[in-house]
Amino acid sequence: MQPNPGVRLAGRGPLSLSLKAKLSAGFIVVTICCAAIAGAFVDRNVRRTTLASFEDRLSYETTMLSQMTASALFGEVDPKDTSLNESVQALGAAVHTQLSIMAKDGTIVADSETEGDHTTGSQASAPEIVSARETGSGTAIRDGRMYVARAIVRDEKTLGFARSSVPMTEVAANVLSARERMALGSTIALLIATILGLAFSSRIVRPIRAVSDGARRVGAGDFEHMIAVTTSDEIGELARSFNDMTKSLRDTVARLDGRNRDMLLVLDNVTQGLLTVDRRCVVSKEKSAIVEKWFGPAPEGTDFAEYIRRVDPRAAATFALQWYQIQDAFLPVDLLLDQLPKRLEQGEQLFELSYTPIFHEHDIDQLDKLLIVISDATGRVAAERAEAEQRQVALVLERAARDKSGVLDFLLGAEAQVQALTSEQRLALVETKRTLHTLKGNCALFGLQAIAAQCNDIETRMQESGGDLSPADITALGRTWTAIATRLSAVLGSADQVTIEDDEYAALLRAILDGTSRSEVARMVRDWRMERVVDRLERFAEHARELGRRLHKDVEVEVVSPGLRLPREEWSAFWAELAHAIRNAVDHGIESNEERSLKGKPKVGRIRLEAVRDGRSVTIEVTDDGRGIQWDAIAARARGMGLPATRHEDLVSALFTDGLSTKAEASDISGRGVGLGALREACSRLGGTIVVESEPGRGTALRFRVPLRENGPSLRPCETERPAPGPQLGDIASP
Repeated sequence: MQPNPGVRLAGRGPLSLSLKAKLSAGFIVVTICCAAIAGAFVDRNVRRTTLASFEDRLSYETTMLSQMTASALFGEVDPKDTSLNESVQALGAAVHTQLSIMAKDGTIVADSETEGDHTTGSQASAPEIVSARETGSGTAIRDGRMYVARAIVRDEKTLGFARSSVPMTEVAANVLSARERMALGSTIALLIATILGLAFSSRIVRPIRAVSDGARRVGAGDFEHMIAVTTSDEIGELARSFNDMTKSLRDTVARLDGRNRDMLLVLDNVTQGLLTVDRRCVVSKEKSAIVEKWFGPAPEGTDFAEYIRRVDPRAAATFALQWYQIQDAFLPVDLLLDQLPKRLEQGEQLFELSYTPIFHEHDIDQLDKLLIVISDATGRVAAERAEAEQRQVALVLERAARDKSGVLDFLLGAEAQVQALTSEQRLALVETKRTLHTLKGNCALFGLQAIAAQCNDIETRMQESGGDLSPADITALGRTWTAIATRLSAVLGSADQVTIEDDEYAALLRAILDGTSRSEVARMVRDWRMERVVDRLERFAEHARELGRRLHKDVEVEVVSPGLRLPREEWSAFWAELAHAIRNAVDHGIESNEERSLKGKPKVGRIRLEAVRDGRSVTIEVTDDGRGIQWDAIAARARGMGLPATRHEDLVSALFTDGLSTKAEASDISGRGVGLGALREACSRLGGTIVVESEPGRGTALRFRVPLRENGPSLRPCETERPAPGPQLGDIASP
């Protein structure tokens, strides 16, 4: 039996189709598997590349934002400062990215998008911020967004943080787009899909690498670099955004550079020193060039007090102390700023300092910085000093027209005192204080206020330091005195002249006509070479009236000295020290006009200066109708100094002790506690005694009794005596 062809054909057809189907299915399965494997591989590569692309983009934008912010800041980002918000919003809109600037504590001070919970609250614990604080940069994907953060650094100091972010939906959209294009290619052919996939991957990587390379170059400062845009897809859009941001940065940096050049041009050409210090007293980098020309270089982080210490250590110590109190913020800033040193002295140069506080933007009571303006006042002060010296010379010459011998005698005494103070052979400290105090008083008496004020400043510095005259003070005092004394001596000449009163001339004529012995007539003429005491007392009276006007007190001075003359050289030291008693009478004794009115006293205070000869002695008396000596205060101060204070003699002795004064603060008039000690020493050299009378509310009398001898005064030690019993101030205390 022959086989049935239909059956044979029928059997072979289904088998063949089934095999083809299996083969096709197998090929399809293999193709699908290969496509799936290839798709999975390419999909992973595309996702990773896309993530890297967005991370590089955010990294670049964050880097640019941090560099731009660092260029615009002068210090750390203030958590309360919102001034950068507008600029950040504009920049975020330009690059289509959320941009943020944060303070070091994580507080967001500027954000390009104000809606959403991610823009509020502290970000200090965010992982990207934690990483940026530790390493300078950080990346995180959280809460449906990709974040990249960078530390804002200038001069190796972290000022805050910059951060950029995009939604992960935007990243996913880019990935999905790539998947769709892959799926379309894989349906055509696995090979084509693979080639296209590789080409697509290469097409993606090259622009991303170009963007990454551009970010590095711009980060290095090459703001001219631009990326060539060859596509219109997301990568092309990213490249265009990169170019737009680079142009914006280039324009911003150019504007900042222009402002900086203008500011440097100003700072390099001003004649004043301009600088700022922060709350830590650190000098800013930006300052006028003349500051370092005057005081030397100021490295970064230099403390201002230490910077000026090389110039004026005393002013530096004062500044450091006051700045500590400013940082403490216990007292008002304006009050503390007024206590900062106003001058710096560097050899012959003199600088004046002024201060302008710069308060915190959001706290007007919080000092943020301090602007210091330094001016070279050497020329102006020298001109003012010369003008003041000229005025004082004119005043002394005017007085010399009335009392030339007195002025010349003062000049000789003051010259000796200045030489003693400035000589290489140093005086004992107590003698230095007495001599300086006497020089101050006598210069004030004769109108040389510049030297008197200089002596007072030196006394203050000696009291504060507890030491002797400094070399700078010695040089300055000698220079000032020489400048004035040279002018005066050139005009006044010598003191070789004799002044006589009309009654003295008449007495001589009577003596000659009456046949008085030649020896007595010779004595009368010889006495004319002595100094008239009334001239001395009249000078003191004029000084007392002038001092009263200065202290706003009405003072009347009576001078009594009937024709008394004394040896000029022997008594010159005593007269020089007696000025202390005159000043004490006006300053300590005479009350103010208001106080005298309340006590029922005449408004005008009275002082009596009397010099009389009683046999073989001379009595010099200074009496006032003021408040009297505060014996209780003298006793308290004496006990505080370890001196006896039980008897009246103890208190009188304490009154003439160096360093004891009842005034709480010393002034340029009195309060040093050395004047009466110097007066007692001068009286002792004449062999005299001192009587002190004082009644509360009725006044004080100082009586100096000096014995006279044919060959000059005795040299026995000075003693203090108790006053005679009963009131002895009635004449001057009565209205």
